[in-house]
Amino acid sequence: MKRIHYASGTLLTGDAIADVLVKYAAALATNAAAAEVRAPAILESGERGEVVMLLGPASQILAESEHFEGDELRDDQFVRAIDEKVTALGPRRATFVRSGTEGMDDLDVDLL
Repeated sequence: MKRIHYASGTLLTGDAIADVLVKYAAALATNAAAAEVRAPAILESGERGEVVMLLGPASQILAESEHFEGDELRDDQFVRAIDEKVTALGPRRATFVRSGTEGMDDLDVDLL
């Protein structure tokens, strides 16, 4: 389990969930974007629940390992969904242009 320190509070969640949240926060920051995330967590009562986080370019997140007596909190569907969002944010790969430069006689392909 990992404890995420975020803003003025903390939350306890599973390792994979914490890791993907940190990765998503970094991807959002790189893209100067923000997103509301509803993440699975262990509530102060010890029960499983959900927290709402606003992640953005100014988010400062620290995730550290923490001992927890209960089972590891897992949510593979959540992790996959956030991972897909990270992938969608980039980085983008350049592709080969097959057409569109025909009218550019002074194009120096060595500079491409």
